[in-house]
Amino acid sequence: MIDIKNAIRLIQNNKIDNVFYLKGEDQFLQSFFIQKICEAIFIDQKVFKELLTPNEISGKEILERILYTDLFNSKKLFILRDPQQLKGKASKDLLNYCIEPISNHFLVMINDNFMDNSAFSKSEILKKNIVNVSTPFVNELYKWARYFLKENSKNADSAVIEELIENYGDSIYNIKNEIDKLCLMCENEIITVEHLNIESSFGRSRRRWELISSIGRRDLQKSVILSKEIICNSDTMISLIYPLTVFFQELLYVKMNNGTFVKSNSYIPLSNSVKNNLSNYAKAYKIDEIKQSIRELKRIETRQKTSKSNDESDLIYFIHNAIG
Repeated sequence: MIDIKNAIRLIQNNKIDNVFYLKGEDQFLQSFFIQKICEAIFIDQKVFKELLTPNEISGKEILERILYTDLFNSKKLFILRDPQQLKGKASKDLLNYCIEPISNHFLVMINDNFMDNSAFSKSEILKKNIVNVSTPFVNELYKWARYFLKENSKNADSAVIEELIENYGDSIYNIKNEIDKLCLMCENEIITVEHLNIESSFGRSRRRWELISSIGRRDLQKSVILSKEIICNSDTMISLIYPLTVFFQELLYVKMNNGTFVKSNSYIPLSNSVKNNLSNYAKAYKIDEIKQSIRELKRIETRQKTSKSNDESDLIYFIHNAIG
């Protein structure tokens, strides 16, 4: 598996493979990688970039588009999401293509699930082409924060970066978004902790972690109050589903490890204050209660995506079922 920084370094040195398999959920890293590929291969011609998804077109058509070459032998970039969903002949044909790709065609496959163990993902053919695009550990997030500040011609106290990662470290995109907004609001070259007060979204994010902490303590009254504040401040239920699901999954892991929080091999998108108390929170829950909460979050997510739902009602309903 290739670290994304090493992969980008190779691309910038014109050592570009025709096939890459990105594994991990961080959408910023996915987009950043694709941007660097485009900059490297479309230097002297118009960008040709096509998104392919198995949910929208058949495996056969996906292969036909990748294999089609025009009279001018143009360079083309194909982005294939969820290649592991291809089955049977289509999956085999895609793997065979990865062995001998067309020289002027570039294929970037994306699988959000870093832990996916499908037959496709485990193929030896892809082993040297896998790039890790999971949200990195905290020490790497610090480096990304510094990078985004430099892009904005700004610098910041270490305490500011700690606050950013504590409140927005669930993805690099969120960190970048908050830094960009903060830099627009602050005229000073160096950003200090005092400048954070001008950015109201910091308050919203803090309340999000306060909500998860109160759910961990099974404090129903405070959880309901915080949930109403969060929704009133333009947060949505769908944006809360991911951190809430991760929280209950971590509680389940703690229960399965006899009450001990075992440090994960991947980044956990929860604030440090929440992670430091996972073992204590787990004591207040039974395994069946945790599993039921995870299932309920999945049902709410489906309902939110397929029908009109009220964010506040869904959140308060979940809280009452989880800790009431």
